[in-house]
Formats: sequence, C-alpha cells, structure tokens
Amino acid sequence: MTDKISKMVPLSELTLLDRFLFDEVMENEQIHQLILEIILGKDIALLTRAETEKELRTSPLLRSIRMDVFSMDEEGFIYNTEAQKQPKPDLPKRSRYYQGLLDSSLLEPGSVHFNLLNDSFIIIITPYDVFGLGKYRYTFRARCDENTSCILPDGATRIFLKQFRQLNCFRHPAN
Repeated sequence: MTDKISKMVPLSELTLLDRFLFDEVMENEQIHQLILEIILGKDIALLTRAETEKELRTSPLLRSIRMDVFSMDEEGFIYNTEAQKQPKPDLPKRSRYYQGLLDSSLLEPGSVHFNLLNDSFIIIITPYDVFGLGKYRYTFRARCDENTSCILPDGATRIFLKQFRQLNCFRHPAN
C-alpha cells in the first residue's frame, strides 16, 4: 500500500493530460462541448453525456480498447477524445485500431446497410508533435492518391493535436 501512495502525484502537479484530471474536466458537459467546438471549429450540440473510460471489445479473445472520452452529438456524430501524455510511436496505428473497434460497435448485428455507420472523430491530444513536421494539428481523412481532391466519404476523421503548452489548472498564473 505504501508503494502505491508514494507514486501518487499531488493534484497541484497534474496537467490536463493526466488521466484523472482529463476525465474529470471532460465529464463536464459544457467544457467537453466547448473543447470539441474549438477543435472542430463548429457548433456542437451534444446528445449524450460524455462517457469516460468507455471500454469496447468484440471478443474476450481479442484486445479491447478503453476510450478516454466518448460522446455523440444531436446529428449522430461520434467523438472519441484521447489524451496521450507520454510519447508513443504507435499512435497512428492505435488510432486505426480504435476506429475499427468503434465502427464495429455502431451497427446492430445483422445490419446490412453500412451507410448507417455514424460519422466519427478520433481526437488525440499530446504535448508533442506526433509526426515531427512542426504542425500543432494533423487532420486525416482518406484521400485518393491519383486525385488528392477526392476524399473517400467514409465519415472517419482522425485528428492529432499538439497541446500548445503545458497547462496546470491549479497554479496561479503568477507562480
């Protein structure tokens, strides 16, 4: 027990990318909606309350995922917002896996109409530039190699954001 206590980080040292604080902040419907609106640059009316640590699995034999924050808006768009504090070289493939499991959970068994799949956004926020190209934002949608203006209308968008600076909610700006 003392080992676990010694690893606890004081609340004053947490940033928004720490799991506990991220989940607590994003569970506030107004804050979550505002963050999504800022990221996507459009008004969003959330239909469902944000679910934190939502688990998806397709089989007990296969790897599951635990989404940091999951929500849906009134238009049926799905949002999965993730905070990744530590550098992970597998984030692009992880986002692909999340997309696959998320999609597999959106259709009822026996459904034959794939156009019923909701449009979805997987948003990953990190304190570092995932692709090392000097951008703070990378937005991915499937495009045709032969004509890059032709976007595959599958409704899947993945966004990787570099947090501008480390924010600490509990420190006074003068500190």
